Amino acid sequence: MSDTYWNEEDDYEIICPYCGEKYIPTYDETIIGDECVNCYSEGDVQTVTCDSCGKKFTIEPYKSSWMYRTETIDGEMTEEEYEQYERGKKK
Repeated sequence: MSDTYWNEEDDYEIICPYCGEKYIPTYDETIIGDECVNCYSEGDVQTVTCDSCGKKFTIEPYKSSWMYRTETIDGEMTEEEYEQYERGKKK
């Protein structure tokens, strides 16, 4: 098993790549992990902390109809932790 869990998500909503928590982007103020996220600056990669699972991930808005790419950060979660997390969600 790897010591790093890697995942990315692309969607019109901002999705935590660890737990799937969804955030609705707004023009005025989108708050993720007590931080205001700039949802409409293309190429502006930001690091945020998920309100649900507490893991850090990156968010990058891009102009193709304002979609959002989120990616995990090396060392934030191992594959073993992810498998345990997934098993816990199914209960």
